[in-house]
Amino acid sequence: MSYSAYGRTQNRVENPRQVEYRLLGQVTGALMGAKTETDKRKYFDALLWNQRVWDTFFHDLMDPGNRLPAELKRLLTTLYWSVRDETDRLIAGRGDIDVLITVNRNIMDGLR
Repeated sequence: MSYSAYGRTQNRVENPRQVEYRLLGQVTGALMGAKTETDKRKYFDALLWNQRVWDTFFHDLMDPGNRLPAELKRLLTTLYWSVRDETDRLIAGRGDIDVLITVNRNIMDGLR
């Protein structure tokens, strides 16, 4: 079975919240591994993967068809910008990766 077929099968049996939860779990695991990573490329790969996930969330929030309550969208958008700022600080060598891990874990708790 090809990877794309596997992905299609997963999407049929998981609801969007489950997909988001699983994805956040994977990227959070990568961030946790990056904390002790000596290979800077792997460290930055984890940071940029997390940012791509959050960029996707942001684009979904901005979609006119998104039916989340306006206040929740506003709060998640604010959180998106905080994640983006912390990622920029980490890339510059000044941030705290635990901030991103905590944000992701909190969102995961809300998706349960």
